[in-house]
Amino acid sequence: MTPEMYDAHDRLEDRHWWFEGRRRVIRSVLHRHLLPRANRRILDVGCGSGGMFPLLSEFGEVSGCEYSPEMRARAQAKFPGKRVEPCELPHDIPQGTFDVVTAFDVIEHVDDAIGSLRTMKERLPFDGQIVVTVPAFQFLWSHHDDVNFHKRRYGRMQLVSHLSSAGLKVTFASYYNTLLFPAVAAARVLEKLMPSRFTPKREADLEETKQPVNAVLTQLFGSESLAVGRTSLPFGVSLIAVAQRA
Repeated sequence: MTPEMYDAHDRLEDRHWWFEGRRRVIRSVLHRHLLPRANRRILDVGCGSGGMFPLLSEFGEVSGCEYSPEMRARAQAKFPGKRVEPCELPHDIPQGTFDVVTAFDVIEHVDDAIGSLRTMKERLPFDGQIVVTVPAFQFLWSHHDDVNFHKRRYGRMQLVSHLSSAGLKVTFASYYNTLLFPAVAAARVLEKLMPSRFTPKREADLEETKQPVNAVLTQLFGSESLAVGRTSLPFGVSLIAVAQRA
């Protein structure tokens, strides 16, 4: 991820419709698919500046790890009571045992996704869980993926295969950001057909969305939380999966 994208994420993650909609979907999935457990310990891998800490704290005691020293410092400043350690996938994440390991839009950034998932699995007890989100569908590849230094976008079968190859049993997988999929797909097609006109020239393609558009998109995206978790949606801009150490 470019420095400009790091800065945009940190600046906008509390209020931008994409982050808020994703949080609502993830909260719904966690409520429905995390195993009952007292004093749950959660490790957020690739935590950035800690934007998911408040949500994850609803489900247990949270710590994080992050590759970028700058983002680690921002996370520690925003959440001084949380432990935030360095990490570098595929092999280097904090030692210890965690009931849940999360990786939200992380494994698409690393060459060895299976090795990374295997390392996360090794931090779990028997029946511990991993929750991951990733961008979906390779044909949606765009400038956004380039500036985020993505290695791939996923189909559902590929994500399930990677989790299974890491020694995990997938208990739930679904696409999400489904309602906005037609608009996103159309925009990506236009970018490919007319790159000089539709490809952003800047190094960060995440910008403030003005009200009331931001509120409308938040409600539209967030409304999927009523379905995701109860059922598996057939397509979307992103994927979420829950897997268990067997």
